[in-house]
Amino acid sequence: MGLSLHISIVPLIMMVVSLQVISLPLGCLQEERAALLNLKDYINYPNGTSLPSWRKGDAHCCDWENVGCSSGTRRVTVLNLVVVRKGELGDWYLNASLFLPFQELNNLVLSSNQIAGWVENKGVSQPFKMSKLEILDLSYNRINNSILSYMDGLSSLKTLDISYNRLEGLIDLKVNELIIIIIFMYIQNVLKEYPSNLETLYLSGKNITKVVASGGALPNLTTLGLGDNDLRGRVLGDDLRNLSSLEELDLDGCSLDENSLRSLEALSIEENCSKSS
Repeated sequence: MGLSLHISIVPLIMMVVSLQVISLPLGCLQEERAALLNLKDYINYPNGTSLPSWRKGDAHCCDWENVGCSSGTRRVTVLNLVVVRKGELGDWYLNASLFLPFQELNNLVLSSNQIAGWVENKGVSQPFKMSKLEILDLSYNRINNSILSYMDGLSSLKTLDISYNRLEGLIDLKVNELIIIIIFMYIQNVLKEYPSNLETLYLSGKNITKVVASGGALPNLTTLGLGDNDLRGRVLGDDLRNLSSLEELDLDGCSLDENSLRSLEALSIEENCSKSS
């Protein structure tokens, strides 16, 4: 009886396994493939032609251009969308909720897409809520300070590039886990408060007047880029001495005594820069 029961169960188990294999997604999850196609339509509105490999009849969306997936889960982990919104289409107001289906997305590049703002989503308190996102590149767009209110939902964000945008005045950025911030600008502004565990900071082309802002010290900062700034007589050696972990410094237009630089392992000094003894 026991043997007969065991034999009769085997075909049933095999059938269940077969059904599971048949139901496995081809290439990527259907939900994320649909989300990619929606994103493509939004990028190309009203008559763009970017991302031609993103086709409705192709289930293998992990093989599509500018898309990277986890080899284990087949979920989308990387979207490298540089210059996908063509200039003739005009400003792009980003609907951040389009990225919500990508639950394992950790690297999102949206550089050079004429992003000028955000579409408000009623009832969505954090439309940019992506808990796995670690790298966000929004450089070379037309974003103003309104972007900052969308950062709260990015709880795992480590690297943020907001170079060459239209941020003004105090930048109130509330992302506590950031370790790399890149801000290349030609307007005078400063972060209101730096994340305490920040390791890398680039503030090139900003005409800044102080490295350590009123938000407090940066005990973990190892790399600081201040290129294209005229720092002579503004940022003093004492200010840099407060950066106790600093190892690499990139300067352009500075006047610092050697004692301020003695602990550095790498130093880049470009035009109009001198070390005074």
